Amino acid sequence: MNLERQAQLHVAAMPFPTPQGTQAVLHAMMRALAEDGRDAHLLTYGDGAGPIAPSYSWHAGGRVPGSPGQRSGPSVRKLASDAALAVRLRSLNQRLRPEVIVAHHVEAAATCLAANTRPFVFFAHTALGPELPTYLPRGGGKLGPLVQFAGHTLDRELCRRADAVAAISPNLRDALEDLAHRAVTYVPPPWSVPAPMTREERRQGRQDLGLSEDDEVILYAGNLDRYQGVEVALGAAERVAAVRPQAKLVVATASDTEALELEAGAMVITTELPRDETSRRHLYAAADVAVVPRRAPGGLPIKLLDALARGLPVAAPRRAAAGLPLGDAALLVADDDARALAAAISLALSSPRAVAEVTERGRVFVAKEHSSERFLAALDVASAEATSGRTLR
Repeated sequence: MNLERQAQLHVAAMPFPTPQGTQAVLHAMMRALAEDGRDAHLLTYGDGAGPIAPSYSWHAGGRVPGSPGQRSGPSVRKLASDAALAVRLRSLNQRLRPEVIVAHHVEAAATCLAANTRPFVFFAHTALGPELPTYLPRGGGKLGPLVQFAGHTLDRELCRRADAVAAISPNLRDALEDLAHRAVTYVPPPWSVPAPMTREERRQGRQDLGLSEDDEVILYAGNLDRYQGVEVALGAAERVAAVRPQAKLVVATASDTEALELEAGAMVITTELPRDETSRRHLYAAADVAVVPRRAPGGLPIKLLDALARGLPVAAPRRAAAGLPLGDAALLVADDDARALAAAISLALSSPRAVAEVTERGRVFVAKEHSSERFLAALDVASAEATSGRTLR
């Protein structure tokens, strides 16, 4: 078997391309495969929006009327899109005859089972057990434990029925191994380290946001779904602003911001999550510190890797690190603790020279631990297991 020469088909039941983290890291994975000379194919929904010039083969699944768009979480419309995706997957599988299919997240794995396409690797991007209740009002109330149980059951059964399992973070690997009683391969997602941001980019970024040079800018870049725990970041930012009046929280998101704007007031500035790299560089250059909250464990916040790679100090709860061996490359604090998160943010704002070493360690960490080489080697391990018919643990 030669995985470098055989076609490899990746499937993701999500809109593509979009500026969201999962889609961005999926693009990075596919680009790493293509740059290594592999015959890489990606199948997704056909309703994304954003600039893309892929070096790999991208196939859009059938778009259904009223398709789910960019909102995260389960919906009835997504079921229709998944059914259309299964039809397209079966057709592509017959035409490409891939050595292995890599199904990203639960919907894609379920689609592989529905289409009876094997062998496939279930590449888990999150744990449904802790995440599913966050999509319900107030965490589901009395239904919360039942919904969590359903999520755990789905995670376990998909792991057991897949030919191999990969996980995007060390913590998720450990959780799925404990849940499904089988081996799971941690596959570090590849992420590039761009050139350092310039003073001119900082000036332009602040001008774009209507900020002055004296403003102290806290950046949150991501969606506003409850599993993110944005309320903790907001509480921390409010504590910081109470003693540092120049502090502003910039929320860059593809989500609806109306409720956040009503709750937060003038301290929060909302903007669209940039779709191109130039605008993204301006956004990050305008910031003094990135805040990366996390309410539900399991997945890996790609915004964490992006901020570290760009040399921005990161304040985050330990849960957001997802088991990555960050050491002193980020300012990590206790989970769900707005006071502790505020202290980390204040440290970054008040001691920029002191955190300069932290930011450099962050860039070095991403360059080493999230290189294309490490990603490819780990994915090859999972792919080889899927094609070997190895007995499950």
